[in-house]
Amino acid sequence: MPSDRTPGRPGGQPLPPLQAGNPPVDPQVEARQVANRRSEPPQVDPRIEARGHDVRSRRWLRLWITVGVVVALVAAAYGISQSALLDVDEVEVIGASRTGAGKVLEVAAVEPGTPLLGLDLSGPRTAIAALPWVDQVRSSRTWGGRVTFDITEREAVAQIPIDEAWALVDRRGRVLQVDADRGDLPVVLFSPVPEPGKWLREPSLPLLEVSEALIPLGGDGIGLIFLRNNQVIVDLLEAGEVHWGGRDDPFGKAAALATVLAKADLNCLEKVNLSVPELPVLTRHEDCS
Repeated sequence: MPSDRTPGRPGGQPLPPLQAGNPPVDPQVEARQVANRRSEPPQVDPRIEARGHDVRSRRWLRLWITVGVVVALVAAAYGISQSALLDVDEVEVIGASRTGAGKVLEVAAVEPGTPLLGLDLSGPRTAIAALPWVDQVRSSRTWGGRVTFDITEREAVAQIPIDEAWALVDRRGRVLQVDADRGDLPVVLFSPVPEPGKWLREPSLPLLEVSEALIPLGGDGIGLIFLRNNQVIVDLLEAGEVHWGGRDDPFGKAAALATVLAKADLNCLEKVNLSVPELPVLTRHEDCS
């Protein structure tokens, strides 16, 4: 039997009337079309696009020019540093009166023609400082090609007899050199004595301090300086000996000893005690008349 119901939505609701020339639009299709339109790049004016391309080209050109200039400057600087314009022309030695400039130049091994840039002078300074007489060494260089080593040397304060020779020693126990002949310095007895450039053992330091303090006396009346039961003893040439006492005020004690030698009666003198330099104590032999 034919139905008398009008086609439409469920529940009998009628569909909206179709308009002529406007077919129905699927909502999913319409959404995709909108998304596609949004994702499409905006249309750019060809003149603006050409101008942007020109700006980017100029930026790259400036960048490459800068890189080229930097590379050229680095290459030029390296070339100059390796050329004769910046190399060592002269090596100067100052203050090496006991060591000798020739010995300093030999161990420093800085040759003329060596490039100044990159020249490490710490190695030559270390080699020079190992020479026996050298206490301190400073180095400098000028762009004119001069390298200078300025040396401060040690001072000998004592001489120690070894076999048939005499070792000169500074106040810190550095053996400076060995001479065949005896010099004018006070004589210290101590052993063993290592080769020049090496150091005496620490117990020698009190002896060297006393020897340095006695140098102004010029050797007058002074004999050997040695240790006895860890005490410093100074042998007097005419008679007796000096018991030095502690390591305090060595120059004050030396001045007190000089006064005793100059003014005191040394007849039958057994010892002088300088433990208190302001009050030196003189002891005479009991059987001396």
